[in-house]
Amino acid sequence: MTCHLTNPTEGAEKYLFVKDISALCISCHKDAVRLSHPVDMKPSMKIPADFLLDRKGNLACNSCHTTHKGSYGKYHLRVASIGEPFCITCHQSLSEGSELHRSTIGSAHMAGSVQSRYWPGSIGGYLDEVSIRCLICHDAVFATESLVGTAVQAGEYDHGGNIGLSHPVGVSYREATVKYKGAYRKIEKLPQEIRLFDGFVGCGSCHNPYGRRHFELVMSNEGSALCFACHMK
Repeated sequence: MTCHLTNPTEGAEKYLFVKDISALCISCHKDAVRLSHPVDMKPSMKIPADFLLDRKGNLACNSCHTTHKGSYGKYHLRVASIGEPFCITCHQSLSEGSELHRSTIGSAHMAGSVQSRYWPGSIGGYLDEVSIRCLICHDAVFATESLVGTAVQAGEYDHGGNIGLSHPVGVSYREATVKYKGAYRKIEKLPQEIRLFDGFVGCGSCHNPYGRRHFELVMSNEGSALCFACHMK
């Protein structure tokens, strides 16, 4: 993959890219777009010096990630934090007032002081990384540090009083279509908005943390459209 008009050499001046930096990243990391922060937009808050903006002052993929040396973790982040601590580097309003204690539960406590909304079960399988990151904030029982290198079992997540139902995460969708014939649509028939994680259902199957719909749903659930996208009966 050629990113620059001419081959860069260490210590030389900056080189021009063959196209917009985010477009370059997306040309290889196509799947990352679906669960990524918006780019090509001007930030509404002050951006720390560790993070870069493009020549137009907009966010780009390399605002949060580095493409070469000096990065942190497998996602090549610019700072040594992940999850909500990474988000509040810019979105500091999350750490104000009552949000402050909630945002530190994951790292300050091995178990939260609130009732768990997630119950690991015996349904087989393990959670994907996106779901684990969701539960760090939305369950408040998992501690960030306690999850490092740990496999979390599949289970049920209680969506609370607004919806009044729970949904399994970490389960194999393909196995469900075989076990319960006619109950679920085939994987190849699912809308492109619905994402499976190596064939397993996760929080990111129905929700996009950067989405703008109600409850950050990947598609409208008017008339239970999202539910019926998978469930046929």
